[in-house]
Amino acid sequence: MSAAGLSIVVTNWNGRALLERFLPSIIDAARAFEGTCGQPTEVLVADDASTDDSESWLRTRWPALRFESSARQQGFAPTANRGVQAARFSLVYLVNNDVALRTTTLPLLAAHFRDPIVFAATGNAYDFATGVLRGAGQRGRFRRGFLGVHSRFFVPWPPAPTQPLITLYTTGGSSLFDREKFLALGGFEEMFAPYGWEDVELSVRAWKQGLELRYEPGSAIWHQFSSTIGSQVSRRRSTAVYERNRLLTHWLHLDTRRQEAAHALGVGAKLLSRPFLGRIEYWEAFVQASALWDKVQARRAQWQKKQQRTFAEVLRKIEEQMSRPEVRPLDSSSAPRRRYAGQETVSSV
Repeated sequence: MSAAGLSIVVTNWNGRALLERFLPSIIDAARAFEGTCGQPTEVLVADDASTDDSESWLRTRWPALRFESSARQQGFAPTANRGVQAARFSLVYLVNNDVALRTTTLPLLAAHFRDPIVFAATGNAYDFATGVLRGAGQRGRFRRGFLGVHSRFFVPWPPAPTQPLITLYTTGGSSLFDREKFLALGGFEEMFAPYGWEDVELSVRAWKQGLELRYEPGSAIWHQFSSTIGSQVSRRRSTAVYERNRLLTHWLHLDTRRQEAAHALGVGAKLLSRPFLGRIEYWEAFVQASALWDKVQARRAQWQKKQQRTFAEVLRKIEEQMSRPEVRPLDSSSAPRRRYAGQETVSSV
């Protein structure tokens, strides 16, 4: 059993410059949590075999921080899993090295864990450069054989008092997790390495096993999007990996023959049409995913023994709250702005 308290796990790969810019806000948020909640905290950097000077800089600048590194580069899922495993406390906040926090970010998330059914909680994610709200509550729609995860909702700032809001998934880059539940579920699926869709898959797995994921509109972070993968990996390669992992998520979690048939038709259409558009990434993704078929089926059989909800029930449960008056769909026309300036923010619509 983990001790009461909060572990902040910062995932890092060749991110020394990002750590220098964003880590001070994480340290301040940890201290604020201690003062507000009266519980101990720690900050742990889970490093994915960086080849820059991340480790030496951290040990010089922040010697009290814990640093865990792998002998070889493994990708996000194994790195995050290792960080959660090494964490000392019952709540673990997983955060990317390109994210800024406020002193109020964490206590509002932690309050949700008074309910023992809660597995994870996340808040609003604003673009660090523009202040535009880009991440919030997540809806999910199964259409034309595929799960769509880019439909979002939010509650205008300041959030009105309300019953808890749920979300389809909580991002692996700025969410709070119950450590014991995370480990019991098996953590992020490591066949998804190096990156992409591992947080969606784990969230769906948690929902199907009877847990709940919350969206807290009062909690906010500012994310410098695509600082690592977008700057160091080609678009073609990243697209192939994301599409592979999207396929794996479907193969792991679709429940009915009807869903599987719709998905097979959708995959076939993409395989036939993409080459005519000059895009062969989808064929690469399909070949890579197919090579993991036996492993996928073993995982699927393992998880079905613990399943308490169907895939369709999860989507329906989340969609039901869209009729609540305080909830608004998030798109380019409705997205509010909150610019980050140290621990102060400026709000506008």
